[in-house]
Amino acid sequence: MKKIIQLEIENSEDFKNEIIRGVVAQIKDLGIYNQTREENPNELIPRVETAKILNISTVKLWQLTKDKLIDVCKIGRKTLYRRKAINDFINLQSRL
Repeated sequence: MKKIIQLEIENSEDFKNEIIRGVVAQIKDLGIYNQTREENPNELIPRVETAKILNISTVKLWQLTKDKLIDVCKIGRKTLYRRKAINDFINLQSRL
C-alpha cells in the first residue's frame, strides 16, 4: 500500500526544528539519553558515535557544529563531543 504525503513548507527553519524535535522525541522513546549507568559529563565521544546517539547523520552533526548549536572539542585531527554538550543539545531541543 502506497502512502502519499504532501508537505507545504512556509518556513524552512520551522521545518528543520520540527524534524529535530521528532528526532529528540524518538531518542527519548528509546531511552538512549536517560541511560541508567553513571555518565561522565566530560567523557569525549567521537563524532560517529555522537551522531548515533542523536540519531542523525554525520553531515547533520557537522552542520549543527558549524552553526554552533553543539559544542565540539578538537584534538589534533579528531573531532570529539563532550557528553555534557550532547545532553545539553538534547535538552535544548526538547524545550523548543
